Amino acid sequence: MAYLTWLADILRKEGLQVQEEGGWQQRGHGDMADIRGVLLHHTAGAAEGNYPSLAIVRDGDASLPGPRANLGVARDGSWIVIAAGQAWHAGKGGPWQNVPKDDANQYMIGVEAESVGTRFDWTPAQIDSYPRGVAALLRHVGLGADRALAHKEWAPERKTDPAFWPGDMAGFRARVAEVLGGAPAPGPTPPPPGGGQAPNFRTWGTQVRVRKDVKLDAPVVTTLAGPTPVFIEFQRRGETVNAEGFSNPFWSFVPALGGFISNIFVDHPDSFLPGVPER
Repeated sequence: MAYLTWLADILRKEGLQVQEEGGWQQRGHGDMADIRGVLLHHTAGAAEGNYPSLAIVRDGDASLPGPRANLGVARDGSWIVIAAGQAWHAGKGGPWQNVPKDDANQYMIGVEAESVGTRFDWTPAQIDSYPRGVAALLRHVGLGADRALAHKEWAPERKTDPAFWPGDMAGFRARVAEVLGGAPAPGPTPPPPGGGQAPNFRTWGTQVRVRKDVKLDAPVVTTLAGPTPVFIEFQRRGETVNAEGFSNPFWSFVPALGGFISNIFVDHPDSFLPGVPER
């Protein structure tokens, strides 16, 4: 397949903001083969700045030369086109589908999205843009949402990225499938997100909003695409929420998501969740 010089055009056709790094059409560690998926990463970079990891992703360092990804996703949701040729992003892992063991770089487009990787810090712009861009790439090469793979699924013993994505990879792939116009596709199932702790409850419903505070007009932090395992740290009385014929005044704080969900969307018969402190 040679170099993927179509990357910028395909992302722009999706309506995404695109920044082209100079020389990207010739940058790479050799030709790409036939594309068999998109491998998703977080940068584990600085907490401030729009895409502070650009230099290391593009140029690498003495330990691993760049490019280290084909594409980046900045905090403002823009896509940065870095390399059309092979990028050294996957490392040892697999095999997966028809991607050979320890040999993903030539078969998979690597995307490094800016995130510290140790807590929930995905911006609303990234939550919108990241799956939309992945869907555009997969559509172009004729693949479905099941071919969006997390680095932690490729190399589960050594990688955690992309960490703290709302709904984890099931939610990510569901959104990709939605953009592609199909039903959510099955895929590898990693351990669900817990903000460093095991999930103790599960949400129900689709498009459940996570808010900054315990009231309906509080800013939305993110939206859960579907049922999601969550770790609830504490619960708090707030504005009463009505849904499906039920009412509930309690809200649960999910540290991995950085916000509150109404207890009405927690899959438990009690309004006040047992075993969870009130604060």
